[in-house]
Amino acid sequence: MEKIFNFDDEKFSTKSIIALILIAYIFSLAVRYYWIYWASGFPEFFWNGQIMINTNDGYFFASGVQKALYKMHQFNPLVPEFWDRGLVFVTSILVKILPFSFETILLYMPGFFASLIIVPIILLGRIYKLTMVGFFAAILASIIWSYYNRTMFGYYDTDMFSVMVITFIFYFLVLSIEKKSLNAIFWASLISCIYPFLYIPGENVLYGLIILYTIYAFIFHRKDEFFYPSLILLYTSLFPLYILIKILLVIIFYILLKTQKISKNYEKYIAFIAIAIFFIWSKAIFSIWGRFSAYFFKEGTIEEGLHFYKVMQTIREASGISFETLSNRISGHISLFLLSLLGYVLLIWKKRNFAISLVFVGLGIFALKGGLRFTIYAVPFLAFSLVYLFWIFTIWIKNRYVRYVAVFVFTIAALIPNILHVIEYKVPTVFNKSEVEALDLLKRKSSPKDFVLTWWDYGYPIWFYAEKITLIDGSKHKHDNFIISEILSTSSQLEAARLSRIAVEKYAEQIKWYKKYEEEKLDISKIPDEFIFGNKEKYVASYHFSVADVLFQNRKKNQINPNEFLENLRYNDIKLPEKTREVYIYLPLRMMEIFPTVKEFSNIDLITGNKKSNPFIYYTEFFKDSKDKIYLGRGIFLDKRKGVLLFGKKIVPLKAFYTVAYTKGGKIIKQKQNLREKAPLSVIYLQSYRSFLILDDEMLNSLYIQMFVFNNYDKDLFEPVIISPWSKIFRVKI
Repeated sequence: MEKIFNFDDEKFSTKSIIALILIAYIFSLAVRYYWIYWASGFPEFFWNGQIMINTNDGYFFASGVQKALYKMHQFNPLVPEFWDRGLVFVTSILVKILPFSFETILLYMPGFFASLIIVPIILLGRIYKLTMVGFFAAILASIIWSYYNRTMFGYYDTDMFSVMVITFIFYFLVLSIEKKSLNAIFWASLISCIYPFLYIPGENVLYGLIILYTIYAFIFHRKDEFFYPSLILLYTSLFPLYILIKILLVIIFYILLKTQKISKNYEKYIAFIAIAIFFIWSKAIFSIWGRFSAYFFKEGTIEEGLHFYKVMQTIREASGISFETLSNRISGHISLFLLSLLGYVLLIWKKRNFAISLVFVGLGIFALKGGLRFTIYAVPFLAFSLVYLFWIFTIWIKNRYVRYVAVFVFTIAALIPNILHVIEYKVPTVFNKSEVEALDLLKRKSSPKDFVLTWWDYGYPIWFYAEKITLIDGSKHKHDNFIISEILSTSSQLEAARLSRIAVEKYAEQIKWYKKYEEEKLDISKIPDEFIFGNKEKYVASYHFSVADVLFQNRKKNQINPNEFLENLRYNDIKLPEKTREVYIYLPLRMMEIFPTVKEFSNIDLITGNKKSNPFIYYTEFFKDSKDKIYLGRGIFLDKRKGVLLFGKKIVPLKAFYTVAYTKGGKIIKQKQNLREKAPLSVIYLQSYRSFLILDDEMLNSLYIQMFVFNNYDKDLFEPVIISPWSKIFRVKI
């Protein structure tokens, strides 16, 4: 059996290793160019002469680059600064030094950085004397479903760093164990200092990796000289300090340890102190638990005084997935995933230090509960394990080079489902050209201090293209989702207009006080009590102010009844705050599919947490017309002769049938056929969009449907600013 695992005769020169790295890197980039080739065929994907990015969150960081380089977004406190986020920092520098446009750098950065993951995988193979296993594993890992999806060209987000950087840390940790090298620990610690700056959500993953390394090293290497010095450097790199201070501390400790300025007798005590400081100061255990509990307990409402609908349960990426989906995303196929698990067990048996990757493989499997985003962590380690298994399968081949060919053939077979996925995965850009034109026009017609109110999915792109402030966005979408949902789904346009003005002016006040606190070193006691929730540290640490909490004085003795508050906005005379800026309502066509979800956030009694009603809306772009019936998908038929809907065997009468269309000049044409006055549902045929809506009166009368679909708006309350087939933007006049 020992023969099977004996690879000590393997020899690869440095030039050979560099050549393998270049080949794997070029392969990773070449595969990613397929999406560029496909997207280039759609003119609507281009803006400023370049293909736009395909992830919403990317516009958060891109807006930060705009702020750093072009002094934009001066009125928006949520746009990150140059030093706030690593991606903003790196991108800003690249835009400054490279001879490419800003848009081009945004488009290509993910692929060029994420493809670097092949380096630590190949080097890992080298230290295990499995260089070709590392090479084939690198090729495979670089394009497996989950890793490709989140690092493809156009996916401008911190995912380009998330797994790539921490795989480098893993490599250096393994190298330190294999070679008993303090130098390797030094590099692991330096990268560990940088990792949270590049990828904040990965901080808990890093904690898990270092803790698991500590446990492993304590069990098997606590008597080795490098053990205590390694803990000193690693835990110093985890201190919650400014990045440059951490790097400086790591360098100082490294020099002192390397030159033996610290006595061996004191290393143990310093290591214990460093670990204690880390656990007490960083609150790592609470941080890790907080992150996991958010995924385990997603459903229901948040009971913090009032009951707000939880965001996590509506996010697809945070929803549990099937075993088949898990397998596909981690390995490309169920059979490949199962084989990789077998290879993983064998690899740990031979190379037990590979067991510190359990934190990554465990996270990948946690995706069954936590959602898609976790699968990416397991990809490189199970890819390595799968190719290792191929190497074991070919043990009977005596000629090493013939064996390489055999493993290559197996790797090609494993690549096929992943390559097919790349070909099939044709994701569009976040917005199309027409939508961006509307936002660009709004940018030129208004001020950067103005607000755009819409659903949080579109917050970051609105920052980037319109240079406007939003109330909710990709990260600030907690209690204020109630406010926006109420505005978009209420049947009272008066309530919507008033709530828009009140919410924006109150938020502007919060921003003002926060800036005073930050810039003028204002005493916390000087800030009006209505804006303070929790302690001073919370107020300073979180700029994600909640307007809903302020409006309803949530959790305070003078808490307001939200139902009465909204009733007053609908029917009573109220005094509105002084207008200091313009407020716009953004209604895109793309919100049609998620409007039922949008409605959920305000369809709740904040006092009791109970659902208010059971509204119904169904939107479809896929239908099949025949002589007597129209098939609308999901087993639903529209009987044209009888004017009824067929939900399987259930017959539901229709109240009305609407047809809405636009002329070439953009004029709206509306037709209504009344059928049964007391029937529960109506159907709208959106002729210009070739789509259908089935909805009840509650959804029919909502602001979004009335103003976007029918162009019905109160001229005393709203003014159309931009009307296009893709989006409509109205200014709040009061």
